Amino acid sequence: MMSRAEATRITVAVFTVVALTYGRTVTYPDNVHVIHGVPFRWGVHQLVTIAGPVDQWTVNVTLLALDIAIWMLILLIAPILARRFSAE
Repeated sequence: MMSRAEATRITVAVFTVVALTYGRTVTYPDNVHVIHGVPFRWGVHQLVTIAGPVDQWTVNVTLLALDIAIWMLILLIAPILARRFSAE
């Protein structure tokens, strides 16, 4: 049987992958782009402009690294908190 810490670690790992790959489409009248990253917006994929279709990526590597660091910190802390609160 899987321990509570392992289940927590797997759950947070899945949330990490989803948070880093999930894209939200934003549409303005002549502008369509997809925003990537939770909690920080590290990537923008430009799809359409007033001049027509484009395929342009803008990636902020600093925010990407910070986003990954935050999710990895959560991945390390979550099992400890789960163990502490399950013992009570």
